[in-house]
Order: sequence, then C-alpha cells, then structure tokens
Amino acid sequence: MRRSAALALGLALGLLSTGLASAEDTRFDVQSFRPLGAPRDLVLVSQSRPLSNLSLSGGAYLNFSLDPLVLVAAGTHSKTVSVVGNRLQLDVMAYVGFTDWVELGVDMPLVLAQGSDNLEAIGTEGYVQSFTPGDLHLMGKVALPGLLRRGDMTPGLGAALTFGLSLPTGIQDAFASDGSVTWSPGLVVDYRTERGILLSLNAGAWMRPERQFAGVQWGNAATFGFGAEVPIIRGTVTAVGLLSGSTPLDKFPDSTRQIPAELLLGLRWYSSTGLTFTVGGGGGCGCSLTAPTLRMFTSVIWVPAKTREYEMLERFKDPPEPPVPPPPPVDPDGDSVIGEGDRCPTLAGPVENGGCPDTDRDGDAVVDRLDRCPDHFMGPRGHDGCPLARVEGNKIIILDQVHFATDQDVILPESFPILEEVADELLNHLEIQRVLVEAHTDARANDAYNFDLSRRRASSVMNFLLDSGIAMERLCSAGFGRSRPVAANDSESNMALNRRVEFTILPPAEGGLTPLCPTDPAAEYMQPQSKPSKGRKQAPESSKAATDVR
Repeated sequence: MRRSAALALGLALGLLSTGLASAEDTRFDVQSFRPLGAPRDLVLVSQSRPLSNLSLSGGAYLNFSLDPLVLVAAGTHSKTVSVVGNRLQLDVMAYVGFTDWVELGVDMPLVLAQGSDNLEAIGTEGYVQSFTPGDLHLMGKVALPGLLRRGDMTPGLGAALTFGLSLPTGIQDAFASDGSVTWSPGLVVDYRTERGILLSLNAGAWMRPERQFAGVQWGNAATFGFGAEVPIIRGTVTAVGLLSGSTPLDKFPDSTRQIPAELLLGLRWYSSTGLTFTVGGGGGCGCSLTAPTLRMFTSVIWVPAKTREYEMLERFKDPPEPPVPPPPPVDPDGDSVIGEGDRCPTLAGPVENGGCPDTDRDGDAVVDRLDRCPDHFMGPRGHDGCPLARVEGNKIIILDQVHFATDQDVILPESFPILEEVADELLNHLEIQRVLVEAHTDARANDAYNFDLSRRRASSVMNFLLDSGIAMERLCSAGFGRSRPVAANDSESNMALNRRVEFTILPPAEGGLTPLCPTDPAAEYMQPQSKPSKGRKQAPESSKAATDVR
C-alpha cells in the first residue's frame, strides 16, 4: 500500500462499485514540479535578484517522478490505481533581464513519457497518453525598491514580486493541462549572508479553475517555498535544499485537505563556460494524491559570455579574498618608540622613559625618571626632585654637606638653608623624640684633633637648630672624628665624603620614654681651651668663601 489511510478515500467518493468514475470528475494538471530558469534560482524556489540588464539565460530541466497520481480503491487497502504511475518530463526555458530590476521568462514543458494502469476504473478504457506537451508558462519578476541586491554576492536582504501565467497548450486528458488560463502572483524575500549562504522564502497563490477528482476538490491554491544554497567548494560547488508545495483554498466538508509538498536536495556546479549544472532528488510528503513518492531531477542552465550576468557569475565563482586587515601601525601611539623598545605601545611617552608616559608621584614637577626622591616633594629650595632635607628611615637625609670654615666649627652661610630645612622637618615630625647630631672628619691629623673638631662642629650644628626653635630635649650631639669613614681616605674626593654631618633619629626608650643621648666618643679627647661655637656663628670674612678641606 503506497498511500496512508487518509488517502484511502480515493475511489470511495470518486468511483462506483463497478469501477466507473463519477460523471463530475474532471482531469487536471498533476505536475507540481515547476522549475525556474535563472542560474541562481533554487530549482523551484525563486531568489529576489532579477537577471542583470539585457542578460540572457536558457536551459532545460529533466525530472522523473514516481507515483505522481495514485488512487486507492474503495473498500480495500490492497489494490491501487496508478492514474499516472510515473512521468519523465523536460522543461525547456529561456529568461532575459531588463534594467537590473525586471526579469521575464518562458517555460515549455514536455512530458516525454508517462505510464499508468488501465484507466477503466475512472471511466476511460486504456492508458494515459505517454507523450504530451504541457501548459506553456510565462514568468515575470520585479525587484522591490530599496530591497534590490545589486551584486549577486552582496550580503543583505532582498525582495521581489513575481507573476506567472499558464496558457492551456497541454492535453488535459493526459493530466498535463488545466484546460484554461491559470495565473500565480507571489512574493520573494531572501537574505544572503557574508559567507555567501542564500536563504529564500516564497509565498503566493495559484489561481486555477475549480475541479473535482476522486472526491477531492481542486482549484485555487496557496503556494509556498523555502530554499537555501550553501557554498561547499569556494565559488564552484554549492548544496541546494528546498521545500515547495501548495494547498487548495477550498475542500469538500468531509475530505482531507491536500498538501502536495516536496522536499528536494541537490548539488550545483558553476562551470567556467557559463553553464550551471544541478542534480538532485527527493520526494513528497505523502499528504496529497499528487505528491510523488520519489523525484529525481537534473538541469543545465547557460548564460552567454559577454553579459553582465556572466561576469557576475564569474565573480561568484572567484570571489575576492576577504580583505586582509592592515598590519598594525609600527608606532601605534606615535611617540617614535617602536617594537619591543616601547614598554607602553598604546600610550605615548618619551624615548628616555621607554615609550611610557612620564609620572610624577610626589607632584613636584620633576618626573619620576629624573627625580632622585620620587616620593618626597622637592620644595622651593631643593633640586633634582629632592628637598634639602627629608626624613627617611632612622635618618634625616640632607641633600648636600654642611660646610664649615677650614679647621673651624663655624658654619658657612651656604649651608644655612640645609639646616633650616632640617629644623622644618623636626617641626613637622613631632613624633621624633630625639635626634643625634653626628659630625665626622677625614683621616688627616691625629685622633685627638679630629675628635675635638668633630665634637665642636656637631655642637655648632645643634646650636643652630636650637636657635631655629627646636627644643633642647629633642637634640644631642657627638663627634666621631675619623672613626666611621664611609669611603677610603685615599683621595680628595673620598675624604670629602668622610667630612660630613649626619642626623640620626634615636629610637624611643623602654616604656615610651625619651631616648637618652649616647656617650660622646670625643669626651676623652676634649681640650679645655676649645669652646663650642654657639648659635649661628658667622665665619670671618677671610674664611667665608673658604672650602672645608679639613
């Protein structure tokens, strides 16, 4: 049994118990395979873009269908009547485009061969006529304004209106004609993706005369189609798939609605000669008397060279390579630092800072890469980003040495700003309980002399700080002579490093008490005739400009 029980109504209403057909039965065109002849149409499903201006296409479709019209005998599920058991049909067609907006076409179907059972059961002795012409089809397509894809591979949405007109050139008794003019308006909406995949949806109507056959009402029908084309081999081979069908708008109250729909799959080859070959197959859904069990088809469509459509097909077969993104700029931030040498390739910065923007953590307008003290505000009298004095760890660091008159404890005026900033640091950091003022000398002269000179110089600096407002209990002084060198005393530059004044912050005593001053190591060398300078003792005029070489 080839049809479902729903189709068993076949002769129940259409045949008499003796096998004679009802006098009302009228034959009609059973062919639902109505191919399209433009090279990019999807067999039965149209795409929206018309052929290019004055471009031609022509070719043929050959299709074979099995059981396009089979009836089930009334009261039995074992016997069928193959009204049209098989059909081999050739469609010869030609199309032309105008102004890129309009496409016109013609299709002449020829039934090359078809077979059937003896049709005595439906009122005609003998078999269906084997060779017969079909109804001549005239087709038109008009793109909708704003929805015309100019290039066949142009991605985006497209839409068009279609119109078909069939003239009764076929033989109705051979089920190859409706016996009158039919027409079919429609709408096409499609979309092509960036990767070249085409999706198309068709909807419309098939306006045909009312017919009754085997208890089924045939006449005006709604048509539908959905198709897709997917590239397989770049620009040469694609896969085509579609679902196409129709359904009558009217039916008898007790009859099943007919939906002659077919699912078809195929492969398409775009050759280099302007010929497009398509081959495929599929079958019906089993939900109509006219849905074939099997269909196979093949086609060849030719587009002449030297036409715009041919050129468009050539571009489709050899689409341009995707644009290669330009290489990243050698210097994206434009700071003239390139390659691996630019530690900040997206931020402009000077070459000296590795291409990174300069920073200034302490906000003293000296960039960190040039700031010797990047975490200390320089102040108005500092230089190289450092203040003249700053608290760092257990020391008050001074930017320059404290200079004295030669062999004396007299502070030179050029060192006053440094000591003033030391006093400011002590006033700003009241948490510092006591500072030891240390004085050191180089290795020239003996220990007694150096200890005495360093003790007096330390005392002179402490007196300067006392005069600057620092409380006595926060200060003490000691001279260390040459006992704590920071460099070898083998050159004038090294000895200048050893002649220095340091400020050491003493740690708090146990219980948070004020730390005690350490024993002055110079005490045993103190000379009674030496008196420490007090306050801001000025150097004699003759020594004010002297350099401390002792």
